[in-house]
Amino acid sequence: MIHYGKRKSPVVGRPSPRKSRKPEKPKGQLPLPAPRIDSGEHTSSEEHEEISSEDITIAIFCALAYEAVAVKYTLDEEYSCRLKGIGPKKYVYSFGRVAKHKVVIARPHQMGTVDTAHCATAVSLQFPNVRLALMVGIGAGIPSIPKYDIRLGDLAISIPQDGHSGVIQYDFVKYERDSIVLKGCLNKPPPILISADGSLQEDEIMERRPLKKFLQKITSLPKFARPEADDILFDENFHHINKGSDCSGCKASSEKKVVLRSPRPDHQPVIHRGLILSGNGVIKDPQDRDELRRGKKDAICFEMEAAGIMDEIPCLIVRGICDYADTHKQDIWHYYAAAVAAAYCKALLRKVDHQEVEEATSIKELIAGVGKLAEEVNEIRDSQRHAPS
Repeated sequence: MIHYGKRKSPVVGRPSPRKSRKPEKPKGQLPLPAPRIDSGEHTSSEEHEEISSEDITIAIFCALAYEAVAVKYTLDEEYSCRLKGIGPKKYVYSFGRVAKHKVVIARPHQMGTVDTAHCATAVSLQFPNVRLALMVGIGAGIPSIPKYDIRLGDLAISIPQDGHSGVIQYDFVKYERDSIVLKGCLNKPPPILISADGSLQEDEIMERRPLKKFLQKITSLPKFARPEADDILFDENFHHINKGSDCSGCKASSEKKVVLRSPRPDHQPVIHRGLILSGNGVIKDPQDRDELRRGKKDAICFEMEAAGIMDEIPCLIVRGICDYADTHKQDIWHYYAAAVAAAYCKALLRKVDHQEVEEATSIKELIAGVGKLAEEVNEIRDSQRHAPS
């Protein structure tokens, strides 16, 4: 609505401006609607309840915009939040509720471990009561049939097994004579989230399909629907034909080599739990994939952000599989893979007890504790270095 000021009286000694006559409406013509003035503000239907940054207890990190959007579609309620002037404000934040948990969805402007690490630090400063963290998005599957029959649209979850923490930095390696040994073992996920995943695993065994209803909501949107394209795992020695195009040429080639797998009629995502390899590079060659996996046979996924965040805070990594880290990478599965990861995130958080989260140690306190421990270690080293022999 436009508001006008009071009408001014005409100045004495000057003729009043002549009123213009309104043009007559042609008979039978309906009046045109008044032009809508956009004030730039949200209408009441778009406004959200405002919460304090101190109300938020769970952080969900996403590297890409469509990953964050997929998570937003699972929120039970959206909020707005006015941030305090602590730390850099160069990240994209969204706020909402999943079950009884108030969450922040945080996204750095660039992909990679360094930007994600900075984003994690900023979140710990701006949201002092955040106690749990998840990294939700897409990743490249590492199929290893029959042990890991990983397919497009499946899930990879960073669950500690066989002495590893669930995530290893693959670009921190030791080269030995016959293999590459991965050295960069990172923080374990929070025990609360590991326990919640165990509850989901029981639901799977009982065939309750905990993700199904949440996934249906997201995939009802055209962009996030499951692609109609075939899920084909090509042999590692058969490389992509016509770089930059889809796989139609590969499928039509008389020289193609395909790994045979039993069909999945219902197309429901399968959850794989194990080791995720994280680093700054994009793996798109099966020889590189298998060379890096040689250090850890139980690796199930490659991704690009987990090492950055888990070096700062304990976090559970959730990855929807969008390709096989080979030359046949296609973008067509990205949105659906993000939707699957978001659906798992919601199903998991519904298993987490709100009171248990409230009683957990905040990420800010964890970081402060690690810093204090490092200072004490340095003081001990200095005292030993300067002690008389």
